[in-house]
Amino acid sequence: MIYYGTMNASQEKTAYAELEIHNKYIDKYKPNKGTTKEMVLRDLQKEEYYIAATEDELSEAADWICEDLKTVQNEYMKWFELLIAFGIGAIAYYGPIWLLIFQKIMRQMEMENEVMQFQTIILMLMKIERVNVEMILEWLERYSNIFREPISKCVNNFESGPWEALEELKEDIAFPQLIRIVESLQSAVEKIPIRQAFDELDTERAYYQEKRKESNERLISRKSLIGKVVGFAPMVSLFVGYLIAPLCVIGLMSMTTAFNSMSSMM
Repeated sequence: MIYYGTMNASQEKTAYAELEIHNKYIDKYKPNKGTTKEMVLRDLQKEEYYIAATEDELSEAADWICEDLKTVQNEYMKWFELLIAFGIGAIAYYGPIWLLIFQKIMRQMEMENEVMQFQTIILMLMKIERVNVEMILEWLERYSNIFREPISKCVNNFESGPWEALEELKEDIAFPQLIRIVESLQSAVEKIPIRQAFDELDTERAYYQEKRKESNERLISRKSLIGKVVGFAPMVSLFVGYLIAPLCVIGLMSMTTAFNSMSSMM
């Protein structure tokens, strides 16, 4: 019996009773694939709920049980479900690693951008006559983002020992391009003029700009290649799925039929 809309208390009780009987016989006949409608009807006639039921109601209930029973018995793991499960498992297993690799690449690019920003700041400050290492560090701290914490720590410890504070900064950052800047600052601490300590900075900055430009060009070309692949994927899938694959299946079926005919003739 099927109800539409909202059920009252009596209809809800009836539906629960029918569902309980339905689940009972699904569990009973699930292991037996030879179950027939007549077998289900005989059992339903013994049920107290169906004592006063008509033949049509019993037949409808038996059809309902048999349809669901057939669905349950014919359920099995399909090849594409297994493939999807392996795909989801691989994504779930390797996803965090891929995410960390992506974050590492992005963080590397951010650090390179920040160091290039530091180089620009130093190139401007080194032209000022009274500038010193502490002032440079304060300006670097003001415009830093990723390296803000170690640079702030170095600025706070600078009064207790400039060389030691810069040495501790080198240990905290562990980024080669910034370490070279810190080493130049250490040279400037030893009474070497700041302009002389950073005499190669302009050349290094030009080199890293060219290197970054080349990296950006490679990234853009890789993205364009991925875009082309994604753009042509639907057309290729349609062509393979609706033309090549059916032709291959038809050819294999024809070959199988031909071999069977030859075998029967022999």
